[in-house]
Amino acid sequence: MLNPYLETRMFEFPLRPLLIEVDPNVGLYRLQGVLTSMGIALRPAIPTFNMIGLLPVPAKLIEVINALPGVTAVHADLQSNALVEMPFAPNHELWHTTSESRNVLEAGEAFKAGWTGETVRLFVIDTGIDPMHPQLEGAEWESAISIPREAGLDVGPTSSGHGSHVASTAAGKLHFADVGFFVEGVSRARIHSIQALGRVIGTGFTSEIVDAMGRALEKGAKVVNMSLGSKECQGGCDACPQCRAVRRLTENGVLVAIAAGNSGPDANTIGCPGCSPYAITVGAIDREGQVASFSSRGGPKFPTKPDVVAPGVDIFSGTGRATQVDGGDPQAGFGYAAISGTSMATPHVAGFLALLAHRNPEFTTDQFKQTVRAGGAFNPSTGWGVPKWSMF
Repeated sequence: MLNPYLETRMFEFPLRPLLIEVDPNVGLYRLQGVLTSMGIALRPAIPTFNMIGLLPVPAKLIEVINALPGVTAVHADLQSNALVEMPFAPNHELWHTTSESRNVLEAGEAFKAGWTGETVRLFVIDTGIDPMHPQLEGAEWESAISIPREAGLDVGPTSSGHGSHVASTAAGKLHFADVGFFVEGVSRARIHSIQALGRVIGTGFTSEIVDAMGRALEKGAKVVNMSLGSKECQGGCDACPQCRAVRRLTENGVLVAIAAGNSGPDANTIGCPGCSPYAITVGAIDREGQVASFSSRGGPKFPTKPDVVAPGVDIFSGTGRATQVDGGDPQAGFGYAAISGTSMATPHVAGFLALLAHRNPEFTTDQFKQTVRAGGAFNPSTGWGVPKWSMF
C-alpha cells in the first residue's frame, strides 16, 4: 500500500528515500536480501516496527517495491526538525528552570513529598546530549543516525545543544551555573538520550526517528520526550509512520510527550507527530502565563489538541558546551542558553510525567493522560492548561 502522500507525489523527485513496512510473516532480513539484490542501498532494519529505511531510489521503482511480496506499506522518508523559536532578547528577564519555570508545575512540592522521578527511565529523542555537561552527568546516550550528514563540520557530543537543553530541562541535575545561579531539571529521572536529529543541522529522517522510538520501547522507557516535528503528517495521522509508532509505544505503557509545533498563532497548526491522539501534546506559555504567539493551536482539525501547556519562552538551561543552539543566546559559550519554543515546553511536561510515574507506577497511560489534563476547561490554544502537582 502506498502512503497517500507518496502516491500523489511519486514523481515529484527523480530520487526519493523511502520507509517500508513489512509483513512479520515474511521477515525483515529476507526482504532486505531481495532489496539488496535489486541494487537498493538500505538503512539498518527497525525490527520493533518491522520497517526498513531505503536510501534514495529512482521514482520508477516505487511501484515495483510496493508490489514486492511482504511489503505492506511504502512511505516517503521525510525529515522532521528540532522545534526552536525566536532568539533570546537580551532585555528580557530570564525564566530560570530551577527557581521559576519548573515550579510553575510545582515540581518542588513533589520533591518535598519524596517524588523525584528517580526510578523512572526518561528517553530524549533529539540531537543527542553533551554527556560531560554537569547537569547531564551519568546520562546514557546512543545514536540512531545511520548516515552522517554533517561531514566536514567540527561536531561531536559537546555540539548537541538542542538535545542537551531539552534533557537538562526534563531531568538535569541541580548545578550552580557559571552565570551565577542554580539551574535544575523538573525531575531526577534517569536520562537516556537517543540521537535522531543532526547535532548542528537539527533535522532527522522519519526512519531514524522511528528507529529511536523502537529502541526506547525495547530498552524500557516509561517516558519519551520528542521536541521535534514537521508541519503535517504524510497521508494523515492514521497513515503516518511516526504517529503509528507513537500509538505502539502508548499501547505498551510508554508516556510520549511531543511538542505541539511553532506554527501559531493560527488555528489548526498542530504539527506531526504531536497531532497523534495517543501523544501528550505540549504548547508553550510565557512567564506571564499567556500562550506564546508561536505555539501551535488546535481547532476543528485537531479538536483535542494541544493537551497541555508549559513554560517555553526564554527558558535558561544546560546546552552543549561547544555549540550555540540556533535561536539561543548568542553569548552562551559556557554550556547554558536561554531558548524559546514548544521544544522547551515539552520537557517540562516529560519531567512532570516522570514525577507522576514515580508516585503512581500502577497507572495506565490513559490515567496519566487524564491526570495531566485536570487543569481546567479545554480551549484550542492552551488545551487543558498547565499541569500542577497540587491538583493530584
